[in-house]
Amino acid sequence: MPIEENKSTSVTLDGKQYLYFGGTNYLGLAHRPELLRAATAAFEKYGFSAGASRLTSGENDLMLSLEKELAAFARSENSVVLPAGYLANSAVVDGIDDQIDAWVIQEQTHGSIKSALAMSRRQVITDSPAKGGSLRERHALPDSWKLGIFAEPVEPMTGRLLDCKALEQSARKSDFIILDEAHSFGYLGDDGVGALQHFNLKHGSRLIRTGTFSKALGSYGGFVVGSDEVVSAIKQKSHIYKSSTALTPVVCAAAAEALRLVVSDKVNTVDKLKSNIAFLNGSLEKLGCTDFRNNNVPIFYLRNSIEIAKLRESLPACGIYVPTVGSYFADFCQIGLRWTIQAGHSIEQLELLLAQIDAHVRVAEQH
Repeated sequence: MPIEENKSTSVTLDGKQYLYFGGTNYLGLAHRPELLRAATAAFEKYGFSAGASRLTSGENDLMLSLEKELAAFARSENSVVLPAGYLANSAVVDGIDDQIDAWVIQEQTHGSIKSALAMSRRQVITDSPAKGGSLRERHALPDSWKLGIFAEPVEPMTGRLLDCKALEQSARKSDFIILDEAHSFGYLGDDGVGALQHFNLKHGSRLIRTGTFSKALGSYGGFVVGSDEVVSAIKQKSHIYKSSTALTPVVCAAAAEALRLVVSDKVNTVDKLKSNIAFLNGSLEKLGCTDFRNNNVPIFYLRNSIEIAKLRESLPACGIYVPTVGSYFADFCQIGLRWTIQAGHSIEQLELLLAQIDAHVRVAEQH
């Protein structure tokens, strides 16, 4: 059913309000008054649309300021913002395709990565570290090849956390590592910096991170953070950067305010979300769902229990809405339940969800 009103942790469907465990507004920033004020001020000053590409008259001071603040927050040399998060990986492929010999992706990689690489002139290799050996050994790759390795620190469907440190150690200094941080930037790591901070990555100028303001940061638009060289290559070669209408000033203002709030109000954003995750992990473990013991992300997933269907039916009757995303599960299971939590959820609200899980799922589930 379409959402008629969204208040972060609650939504209205067909005239009825439900406690909401869906979406990706992890830090609860989309409804913060600071973001709304910043967006309103930008709307009044600039109008809604940038009205042009960046290479004509679409660039404005809010956008340039956002890129500087984003690079500083991400602890990166530079950044570039784009009209949508889905386009960030395409911009990277446009920028560095001529600098590598082959691309490497993980199994079940996100559609934005697949779409980006469909335009590449290079070989695309699907890798599975579970097969053992080094990356080059698994695929009999020449030692001289420079690779572009795409990976997602947080698997968006199941919430699995990738061992990015092991990935970095398996790559050579000449390889590019591109981390799609759509679901990790803004809260992973002590200060919300993402996988770079959480895994203490040191890959230097060959580490590229892509992401979106529409997940943890509660705004909209995509971005790439990386070295000056990488950002320059994107600006020179990417048609997405050069030809698309620039990110609207309204969302530039909101995204910049979101970054500031993660820094200035860490207690009620990053810290609160981590506390909620830890509480839910511990409670699920007590119910026998032990796979969440070391979970660091706000995405939770149960699958293939005969009780899942009953649970999904009972939630709306209890005033709880967990969106049905059946197509997400096609490659993993016949039936599943995927829910997300936010910094704004109270312990009492989490306990309401847990009571329903307790009533229907009493055996350990696997991711």
